[in-house]
Amino acid sequence: MTLFVTSFHLKGSLSTESEQLYRSILFCLETDDANLLRDNFNNTYALAIPRALRHLDDTQRTLVWSLLTKVEPELSANLADHFSHAELLSLAEKLPIKSLQEMFPFLHSPDRRMLLSQLYYESNTVGGICNNEILKVGLNTTIAELSHLISDDDTSEQYQEWRYVYLHDKRDNYIGAIRLKDLFSLPFGSLLKDHLDTSLPTVNPRWDLSALKSTLDATSHPVLPVVDHEGFQIGVVGFKQLNEALFIQSKQQLLEQSGVFGGDEFRTMPTTKRNLRRLTFLLPSVLLSYVAVSIIAQFEPVIAQFALLAAILPLVANLSGAAGNQAVAVSIRELSVGNVSSKDILFVIAKELPIGIINGVIIGFVLALLSFITYGNEYIALPILVGIAYLFSSTLAVIIGGTLPLILKRLNLDPAMLSSPLLTTLTDATAFFSVLYLAQAFLL
Repeated sequence: MTLFVTSFHLKGSLSTESEQLYRSILFCLETDDANLLRDNFNNTYALAIPRALRHLDDTQRTLVWSLLTKVEPELSANLADHFSHAELLSLAEKLPIKSLQEMFPFLHSPDRRMLLSQLYYESNTVGGICNNEILKVGLNTTIAELSHLISDDDTSEQYQEWRYVYLHDKRDNYIGAIRLKDLFSLPFGSLLKDHLDTSLPTVNPRWDLSALKSTLDATSHPVLPVVDHEGFQIGVVGFKQLNEALFIQSKQQLLEQSGVFGGDEFRTMPTTKRNLRRLTFLLPSVLLSYVAVSIIAQFEPVIAQFALLAAILPLVANLSGAAGNQAVAVSIRELSVGNVSSKDILFVIAKELPIGIINGVIIGFVLALLSFITYGNEYIALPILVGIAYLFSSTLAVIIGGTLPLILKRLNLDPAMLSSPLLTTLTDATAFFSVLYLAQAFLL
């Protein structure tokens, strides 16, 4: 019974203190008193704060954080821990950009990544993948001051980027950087700004992964500072972040090529959701396949006279599609790592054409030989027809497969999502037409 009374008393006290804090917050907002607002939070029992914050509407929350960031941005970041990601995102969208920049360095790394990816940068850009845990100091910092700062810093080494120190002016604009290991040979009282590494390039947070890879390949530095057009450094990026992003991108492309859209699919997910995601791929495929099959209807007299062509058509179409899919896979991979761009269509054609011809001759000869063994007694010209048809359709298939992702990329369409169904339609149509047209020309 005593425990129950004590618990009830604590709950009642907590509620009262939360109400008092809520009223104090409203008073501070009316008087625009940032210092008093800070003191109220610092002097309030920690468990009473979340309940008081829950009573604030969106406008009041925005005003509270705008005031706090003026006097103590670290406190404003700590208070944001009481919010869910959705609530923090909603607050960040309404805050003035200056207030958000003041609070941003004190947020936890997962929260910073979430805000960058949701508010400003997509996941396939430099800003969306960069590491935000960096060592930033003022412009006039000395080596002695930096030494004390590092020794007192309790930031987790798991996320912190320790290889460089980054200098910023009073407006928090990026000035330059210096290797941490280069500081050991410098006088203890010298200024960091006198020893900046001028060879360190910066990267724009809106660059895509291919542009980032090109820059990293051209420099000897392991990580590069990410600086926006206003001079604000949002983090650093290196091959570690790039490779992780490329792996995720390749995984997503593999799923989309297999007809699974919207990310990973598990059988524990709702049936309706899984159906809709699969139909996204299947329904357009039905229409495209119907277009390819309609070619057959134009050659009904040929098929009626030579029934064996019904067995030859899917063989040539499937093998041509396989050759085309190989070219698609190479192009998508090279696009993702930056080896080719959407402007390299002629280069891709020049590289795929000899492969298509050589493989077409070899596989065409094998098909002709098998057709001769199977049907040679009935139709002498049929093996030659099959070999020539495959040579033509497979060569065209690798050219289409190699260039289609580049064309889709140029049209701002997703190559991984659209290349496979479009290639299937085009290769099927080409294979059907080449076999039936040659049959009509030489067998009738």
